[in-house]
Amino acid sequence: MSAMIIKEYKELLREKNEIEQRLPSLPEGYISTKTIKGKQYCYLQNRVDGKITSKYLKENEVDTIKEQVERCKKYKSELPKIEIRLKELEQAAKLIDKSIARHLIVLKLSYGMDALSNVQKERSALFANALNAIEGVYASKITQQNIDKWKIGDESFISIFQTTLNMYGFMPEV
Repeated sequence: MSAMIIKEYKELLREKNEIEQRLPSLPEGYISTKTIKGKQYCYLQNRVDGKITSKYLKENEVDTIKEQVERCKKYKSELPKIEIRLKELEQAAKLIDKSIARHLIVLKLSYGMDALSNVQKERSALFANALNAIEGVYASKITQQNIDKWKIGDESFISIFQTTLNMYGFMPEV
């Protein structure tokens, strides 16, 4: 049962993360067609700050933009459903076993870290190193090597996070 919850939770987090990464690059709004002097022209229209904006679409980009607008709408309708299901799984985990609930929290907190760009990963690592230096607690050589692997995409953040927590006895394996 717990393995099923964790598996579904990971899959939902992956879907959510994927949607959140793709959404900003997709156009919002709708395609409108206007006839001017007998010729049809297509526009991407949307509302920005209460005003309708229009962007002329070349004939060869209409189908692509239309598909992107539909994908945007689909993603926006899927996100709330994913959020609801994630919350349901979190509630179920709390009822079944607190260690599963903790595992889900760790997954949720760390899942977006792998989606960061290389520049963002580097900045995150530098920030963590700066905080550690202030506290006088430095990452072990193994942890630092794992972080370096994460920065180039050879290691997932969750695996480093779990390994480090396990190393200090904060989180049992699930």
